[in-house]
Parts: sequence; C-alpha cells; structure tokens
Amino acid sequence: MLKKFKSSAAAAMLGAAAVMSSAQAAVPDNADIFYYNLADQFISSFSKTAEKAALAANIKLKAYNAADDAFLQSQQLDTRISDKKNSAPLFVNLVDFSYGLPLAQAAKANPAQPYLVFFNRPVSKDALAAYDKAWYVSTDARESGTYQAEILIEYLQKHPEADRNKNGEIEILMLKGESTHTDALLRTQAVIDKLNASGIKYRIVYSANANWDFQQAFASTEQAIARLSLNNIEAVVANNDAMALGAITALNQYDYNLDGKGDKYLPVVGIDAIDNAITAIREGRMLGTVCNDAERISEVMFTIVSMDTADEQAVSKQLGLPVENRTVMVPYRKVKADL
Repeated sequence: MLKKFKSSAAAAMLGAAAVMSSAQAAVPDNADIFYYNLADQFISSFSKTAEKAALAANIKLKAYNAADDAFLQSQQLDTRISDKKNSAPLFVNLVDFSYGLPLAQAAKANPAQPYLVFFNRPVSKDALAAYDKAWYVSTDARESGTYQAEILIEYLQKHPEADRNKNGEIEILMLKGESTHTDALLRTQAVIDKLNASGIKYRIVYSANANWDFQQAFASTEQAIARLSLNNIEAVVANNDAMALGAITALNQYDYNLDGKGDKYLPVVGIDAIDNAITAIREGRMLGTVCNDAERISEVMFTIVSMDTADEQAVSKQLGLPVENRTVMVPYRKVKADL
C-alpha cells in the first residue's frame, strides 16, 4: 500500500511538466505563491512539492509566508497586486476567507491581468465571480472525513477487541481544527455521518479544537486521558495529521501506540499524508490517514495558468477532472496500515 502511494506521488510530480507541455500553451516564467502559514506541517510539505513542480515546469516560484497573520498577508498581496506591469500568476492560500473578494477585484483592476489561483483554503463564490481569471483548486473536505471513518470502520469490524472496556461501544477522542474553519466542521460532520450510517455503536467522549497544531493536540490528549483514563478512550480521530501525531506522542508516554503490537494500541486516523504520518503508519503507531494530494494540486494549479484559457471543458479534458465555475476539486486517497 505504501509503496504504491509513494510511486503514484512520484508520477504526479513528474507529470506537471508533461501535462503543461501537452497543453501547448506558453508557460509563465515566474509566479508568486502566498502561504497562510509555513509552520503548518501540511503547508510546509506542500511548499516543497510546489517548488519541485515549478522547477520541473521551468517556472521561478517566489514564496511568501503570512505566518497565519491576515494583516501581514493583505500587505504582501496589496504590494504585489499594485505592480501594474507584473502579469505573473498569483497562487494564494488565504489566511482570511473574506479577503478573497477584494483581492479578486484588485486583480481584475490590474492592467497586467494576472491569473489568481486560490488553493487549499476556501474562497467565496463571489470572489470567483468577480474576476474571470480567478480559479479555486482544492479538495472536498467531506470526502476526507468520510474516508477517515471508512478506515476506522474497517479496523473496528476486524478487531472487536478494540472495545477494550467491553461496554458495547467505541469511545472516540475527536481533535478538530479551528472552531470556525469550514474544513474542520465538514470533516468532523462527515466522520459522524459515516459512523452513524455504519451501525457501529460509538460515542465521542472528548472533543477539542486543537487548531491543526501538534502541541495543542498533545495537550488536549493529555487532558482527555487525565479526565477519562485510557480505559475509556478507544480511538482517536483528528482533522489533520499534525494533531493525530500530537495525540500519538501523548499516548506514547503511557506506552501506547509504540509499535502496533499488543493490547496497548488505539486506532488513530488523520488527514494529509505528511511524511511523519506515513512513517507512523509504516511503524504501526498510526492506523491511517487520507492523502491530501499536494502533487496533484500543484500540477492542476500550474496547468491552469499555462493553458491560459477560459474554456472550462478544455481545462477539464486536460486535467481529467471536473471543472465547474473555475473550481477544481482534487480527489483524496486513503493510506492505511494492514492491522
């Protein structure tokens, strides 16, 4: 499973230049990419992938880090968009959802008419409607939560001993992103919906907004253990891998989830398929994750700007993905241990 995952990722990386070459359009020489926070483990990994994809396509990519500061990012973007002679594409990972519309309006007003590609974080339909060169490339948050639940359900069906306190239900610790973040809300609800549909008896015994952060997830897991004891926590579902790994590190202190062997094991699932999570799965410390396909997202972003067309059908045919209202959703993939 993991070998297949790695080979498909490598193929997608090499595919960025090939896809753009087949599009037979002028590839831009330069592009600017604006990240919400490079301290985020997925975004940090994504930045390396995007840089490699840009290099393969002979694009010089200049990166900006907002460090989760909406005002700083607005300054960065305002400075860039004020350059009326710079037509280099802008790839934007928003800190603040509400800034999408004014940014799109500013891009439209720029005589150079740069492409504006929002990615990874939600953007409003109004922002896309405001500018005909504004695009959105991301993933379906509900799909990732559904896949998480499917990984957990498969494990629970194979391992009735997962109900360690023998009370007939699975007690779940839920670690969520920001309380107002759309992806956190959708991922969490999708997990619940899928578990409900499965017929598996479960109860969320502890829930915390750990804000996508390893350390906050570690602290929240410690608090859950102190309040409930490990006898009453039987699975961990986290909205991303950083939080899943924080939970695993907390469990390790009690000799749980050290190697996937014995009875001191709780199934832990995350989202993103960052390198540390893949290692944890391979070592038996983590049950699974859902791959937020950075290679494919990067490929889609660069292909859109290289094609330089408003023809959504042509872009869809080139990408092999549905395109609607200049929005492209890249599918997730499940990555799991064989336990």
